[in-house]
Amino acid sequence: MTATTERPAAAAKAAPKAPHGNPWMPTFRGVGLVARIELTRRRPTTKGYIFYGLLVLAILGLGILVAAVSAPGLTSMPMELVLILVLGAGLLIAPSLSSTSINGDSSEGVLAPMQMTRLTAGDLALGKLLASWLFAVAVLITTTPLLVYAFSRSGWHWYELAAVLGAILFTVLTFTAIGLAWSSLAARAVASVSLAHLTTGFLVLGTLVIFAFSMPLVSETVTVTDRFVDYETLTPEQQEAYQTGELDYSTVQCTEQSYETSVAHTENIAWLLLANPMIVIGEASPVVNPNTYQEDGRAAPGVFAFMHQQVGNAQLGPQDTPQGYDECAQQADTGQSDQWEQQQEDQALFPRNPWPGLALQAVLLCGAMGIVIRRLRVPYKKLRAGTRVA
Repeated sequence: MTATTERPAAAAKAAPKAPHGNPWMPTFRGVGLVARIELTRRRPTTKGYIFYGLLVLAILGLGILVAAVSAPGLTSMPMELVLILVLGAGLLIAPSLSSTSINGDSSEGVLAPMQMTRLTAGDLALGKLLASWLFAVAVLITTTPLLVYAFSRSGWHWYELAAVLGAILFTVLTFTAIGLAWSSLAARAVASVSLAHLTTGFLVLGTLVIFAFSMPLVSETVTVTDRFVDYETLTPEQQEAYQTGELDYSTVQCTEQSYETSVAHTENIAWLLLANPMIVIGEASPVVNPNTYQEDGRAAPGVFAFMHQQVGNAQLGPQDTPQGYDECAQQADTGQSDQWEQQQEDQALFPRNPWPGLALQAVLLCGAMGIVIRRLRVPYKKLRAGTRVA
């Protein structure tokens, strides 16, 4: 009786431990095979081709319209519009496809047989990611003729356009991976698609909303004093000179009025803006000097330049204490106009800083793919040679 009870316990103790799952390391051959299968299986239907065709026509139509109505000479507006539309189309199409890739295959009974083959979890994950991402790349390729024409009028250099296109493709790749991660976590395709678009909306719009609502948290209260001419003490001659703009302000009496205002130290929360995917694309674009763009052979500052100037303003923060209005110093050269122009130039020429946003996207990309690979691994136990299965 004792030998009988000890034998199963000894056999259980000597049994090998179950590994975490099937191999996860991707291979070039496996990734390519899965990508080809995905592109074949997820080939758009007739309605899908109509939708993609209308989307591409809308991008080309808007680009041609802006190019037609824009002023002659160098202008960056057509190219910036096309790049924004391509990014928007990529953020719409690629996550929509990837967010139904895993749970869709699981509900159709296709995923389990593929997991039982020699394909690793990395092959399945990267192959599905590549296939969904290629659909967004196809949209970019269809806009190439218009993009080439817009580039010829933009005043940009080829490597500057290449940097922006690379940032767009990397951004779309990141959100494609996020959609794939939601597809591996959610059982229903409707839920994964909704969560993927909510994530996209949070990073595109939510960061701007959080930045706006965070400004009171980084604000301080300062006292500002305004000076005005005491109109009641003026003589009739001085009042007439005041109306005509010929008053000698050094000979009149002035009165002061103080009030409190808040100054936001936006340099402490500027990272919220830099995390925005749209702003990452703007930060990857070339810096345009608003005062010397003609001498530099560039077009006038466009949407990306304005976006960069606003982000530069946020990163610089308040550069000095707010100065009140001084009506009594109108005749003196206070240099306020020159100071304002210098601040505008400093904001426009602030160094490009797309790296925080790209770093965040790299973390999201790696994290999302880690989740996908973990979810695609199939736990199993290898039996020892000669082990009998009851």
